[in-house]
Amino acid sequence: MELAVEARTLPDAFGQIALSLFAAAVDPSSVDEAEVREVRAHGAGVPALLRRWLEECLYVHEVEGFACRSIEFAVFDAASTAGGEPLRLHAFLRGETVEPARHRIHGLIRGIGSDGLAVETLLEGFRVRAILEL
Repeated sequence: MELAVEARTLPDAFGQIALSLFAAAVDPSSVDEAEVREVRAHGAGVPALLRRWLEECLYVHEVEGFACRSIEFAVFDAASTAGGEPLRLHAFLRGETVEPARHRIHGLIRGIGSDGLAVETLLEGFRVRAILEL
């Protein structure tokens, strides 16, 4: 399954594609913002940061059984530095633990595909793409 989003800012694009990942697993209309999970990711470049971010979000869903409704970034540092510091982000995921009796579950996501991951700069924003392995 391909996910693709366009947004004015890179943090918005990262947030939207992560919400698309969660929506591919659980219908977000039935998810309340009752709990918070913290997620951190690092990467050597923007595509690597995107991969780690989506992998961390998938971990929170598949291992912790968490469905996400909204995302807030506390830190989003995607600017390259002269010292080669890794790019990083720190986010708060708001949602709740999946309850099969209450949430409509769409299916299992096995991973983030090795192909199809892309971050493109547009005239007025960014396009971010990823392939989910179902």
